Amino acid sequence: MKCRPYGAHVLLFAIIYFALLGSAMGGERAVIIRYHQRPGPSEEALVHGARGKIRHTYHVIPAMAATLPEQEIANIAKNPRVAYVENDSIVTAVEPLPGDEYVNSWGVAHIGGEAVHARNIKGAGVKIAVLDTGIDCTHEDLSNNCRSGANFVEYFGGVTDPANSSDDSWNSHGTNVAGIIAAEQNGTGVVGVAPEAEVHAVKVLDGGGRGKASWVIAGIEWAVANNMRIINMSLSIEEDSQAFEEACNAAEAAGLLLVAAAGNIENGPVTKPAAYSSVIAVTATNRANQLWYLSSIGPEVELAAPGVSIFSTSQGNSYDVLSGTSQAAPHVAGVAALIMSAGVDDVDEDGDTDNKDVRLMLQNMARDLGDSGLDVLFGYGLVNAAGVAAIDEMSFRLTKLGTRPAANAKTVDLPIGEYKITITNDNLRTVECRVYKDGVLSRRLSRTFIFGGHKPQEVVWNLGAGNIALEVVFVPRGEVGGTAQVSIVRGLDVTYGAPRR
Repeated sequence: MKCRPYGAHVLLFAIIYFALLGSAMGGERAVIIRYHQRPGPSEEALVHGARGKIRHTYHVIPAMAATLPEQEIANIAKNPRVAYVENDSIVTAVEPLPGDEYVNSWGVAHIGGEAVHARNIKGAGVKIAVLDTGIDCTHEDLSNNCRSGANFVEYFGGVTDPANSSDDSWNSHGTNVAGIIAAEQNGTGVVGVAPEAEVHAVKVLDGGGRGKASWVIAGIEWAVANNMRIINMSLSIEEDSQAFEEACNAAEAAGLLLVAAAGNIENGPVTKPAAYSSVIAVTATNRANQLWYLSSIGPEVELAAPGVSIFSTSQGNSYDVLSGTSQAAPHVAGVAALIMSAGVDDVDEDGDTDNKDVRLMLQNMARDLGDSGLDVLFGYGLVNAAGVAAIDEMSFRLTKLGTRPAANAKTVDLPIGEYKITITNDNLRTVECRVYKDGVLSRRLSRTFIFGGHKPQEVVWNLGAGNIALEVVFVPRGEVGGTAQVSIVRGLDVTYGAPRR
């Protein structure tokens, strides 16, 4: 494992660079100009006439990133063709704290990734734009899944190398995020949540983990234009930007799913862009499903995901441990890729299967944590990769090993659907089946099956709860050594909750 110190020269460069860019040498300021209609020659002439420089013209929203003399900004804002002028806000990476593939990747295993991969659901064909510090696409655990995207980082007023989207950050921030999403299942290092998805490096933050709102908006526009399905943003903006929010809204309207880190502010508010309604805000949890102590909280939190001591890819074929909501967000992006590759259900029943349905499926599959239902700490709960597997058939054996029934229990997550459950007994007294909806025990759906004598017996139980994912806990009771074989088949025409003896 390689560790890289945060060099004083990087800090010095960042301070000088952003001081120059923010104040824009010679009494100039970097701004975003939002027009009422798509900017054309007359809007360009407006900027040039004010002795300004156009840095980027957007298509995802009718706006330009420009540098203007301070004394001209008010005049531009009054022009009838202009909706508003705002500062080009500073954006920073949501900084993480340093700290067998599935053993190494505890977060992937914790949310049920291994079981989904075993069913050959691995995110194949799903394109994910990682808006970050770039990605080291030469890494042995990323080389087959990583694609170079674009570089929108400006140095002293211009993008010097637009095709170079490699990661030059001090802590390999973008490479770490990419590995959590899509590190290859190759028997070495770590494995990603979606190990056959494509991660596209879109560099919007410099080596110090800092950027501008205009750079991120350009990255969002690139993602829309290049047919990405998902955008991951493990970053936050220091000053709110209306243009940034409009770009996120436009990307969502174009069919992309947007995921962002909720922020690393202990008991503080959810940061933007995660707080925007078009973006899924993700907070961080540890192995015990407890909220990471620095996680931002608030009503905008939608999902929780592993984010503490996450071992992932680092520059130069190395690996490192980082913690934060930056590491939680890519777990959700990865699960979204699994959903898209497995098949999206029309959850909202609008006749389309799109990003809105994926968002609802993520919510419905989540394992409830904290207060029952949606809450400000965990949102809908822990993201649940295991819920992605469209279970056609699965089976397992229950065994009574000791005196504590709970220690012998088996928990199964069932995605939305209808199931035929067959229990074949061999010397157990009872099998208790506790069914949970949104983390709450459903006594109506739960069953306890009683077996007599020592001969194998079989019961068939038809289970479904409409448009809600279920968690079923099977508890064997009886003599030590007693067993029962449980098989689950999905997709049958069954009657909800009616057991047949």
